[in-house]
Amino acid sequence: MSDPRPFIAFLNDPGINGSAPESAAPGASVARFDIKSELPQGELTRLKPGTVGFVTSHLTVILTHAYDVWARYFGAEYDWMTGATLPVLPRAGRDLNAYYDRRALKFFYATDELSKRTFYTSESSDVAAHECGHAILDAHHPDYWSSVHPETGAFHEAFGDITALLTTLQFPSVRAQMLKETDGDLTLSSNVTRLAEQFGKILYVERGKETASATFLRDLVNTFRYKETWTLPATAPMTRLASEAHNFSRIFSGAFYQILVGIFQFKRRANSKLSADDALTQARDDAGKLLALALFLAPPGDAVFRVIALSMFKAEQQLFQGAYFEILKKVFTKRRILLVKDANLFKPHTKTVGSNSTGLGLGLLSMAGTVAAPMPPEELSRALRLRGEEKIFTRELGRMDDAKVVQYRAQRMIPLKGKQYGPANGAWIPLQGGLTLNVNQTGMVAFSGFYRAGIGDVHAIRDNVAKLAETNRIYNARPGDEKDVTHLITRRQPYYIDYNEEGRKVLRRAYFACEDEAA
Repeated sequence: MSDPRPFIAFLNDPGINGSAPESAAPGASVARFDIKSELPQGELTRLKPGTVGFVTSHLTVILTHAYDVWARYFGAEYDWMTGATLPVLPRAGRDLNAYYDRRALKFFYATDELSKRTFYTSESSDVAAHECGHAILDAHHPDYWSSVHPETGAFHEAFGDITALLTTLQFPSVRAQMLKETDGDLTLSSNVTRLAEQFGKILYVERGKETASATFLRDLVNTFRYKETWTLPATAPMTRLASEAHNFSRIFSGAFYQILVGIFQFKRRANSKLSADDALTQARDDAGKLLALALFLAPPGDAVFRVIALSMFKAEQQLFQGAYFEILKKVFTKRRILLVKDANLFKPHTKTVGSNSTGLGLGLLSMAGTVAAPMPPEELSRALRLRGEEKIFTRELGRMDDAKVVQYRAQRMIPLKGKQYGPANGAWIPLQGGLTLNVNQTGMVAFSGFYRAGIGDVHAIRDNVAKLAETNRIYNARPGDEKDVTHLITRRQPYYIDYNEEGRKVLRRAYFACEDEAA
């Protein structure tokens, strides 16, 4: 049973000037979180920041709203990789960071040497929602965890920042402050787009301007454009683009925010009587649903930006029948995530790919007669030249309206050979892709999404591992070593060497961090 008392939380970041905790009700998903600290008896709204009771109340509000946001957009509740309940450690230890490691959300704390004030990452709504975003994406796309593609890690970080954005926009007081600060011009930086202000300020003092701004960690209002990751340095000052996941993520999170703003402006133009707050809430929800459906339809494997962007066009066709096509086209092409010709495949009222969206002009394909583990239609297999390993039935994701979505994974292991890979020299890493089909009740394929890694993706992956080795981000475990995640967090090494059943050396991920630890 949920606690009927009013809770208290920072509904936006505590680093914002004049910010103060506010009374707020938790979301409906309280039972989905096992916060390893207790709420005190009595009135919760009197709790003070810095106390165990306050952080418990705060996390209960923010995490449940983050879960509920995506449950609405995905259209169903979901379990974690840990099961029905996700453990949460509000004070896991001393560090300037927060982590998700498939076992728990872990928030750390640090003391400022000058003011002697202790900073708790768990008290930032942006940090809390961001880390919860990693767990949410992992619940829906567990295949991303094993990906070593640099864009997958960057998309994971972008999804965390997008979760922070959509969570804070659930609260009317935060939206009101945003609209007041920008005077309704959401293209401007605001209290909502500037993420983790308190965290950013402390990192700026502790590690310098290359890590964060003096007033925030990241800003969703940015102009970064896509470049191949192997053409970029491993790290760079925050004013420049680097291949490091948190830095590179700003391309996609910035694009998502631009799409939200474009929808907001579209709503205001279409209905002059619509209030700014109503337009903002509608744009928030439409943008969130677009991304959720895109992830539902996206092929499994690596979360390459162009693949997610194409899936968003397909989601837009299903949800909004082309109303937002021009918005998506403008954003994704200006960000250089997609070419104009690729975006134009989804132009409304043009016959491009039948209803398959494969680019092959196959029309509707039948899967009639396949039930338990359906195979792709023969026409599609021939047209895509599907290999045997690309037809491995993975899962049925569930139903969407009167259709079901099924996935086929494709994975092959490629070797790393060279001293530039450090501990990963001689290791095998996954090259992932796959196929997603949307099948209606009659067995007709109404949609397909396909991704096969190319030469450029192999280059990006190998370059990424070399950079991980260069920045000492890989733990060199020996056969039989126990891989303790806490130890790896202490060493600031999110990847480790492991050995599979055949004795092959493989590279695996241990955790996601809120901010780059090598900076």
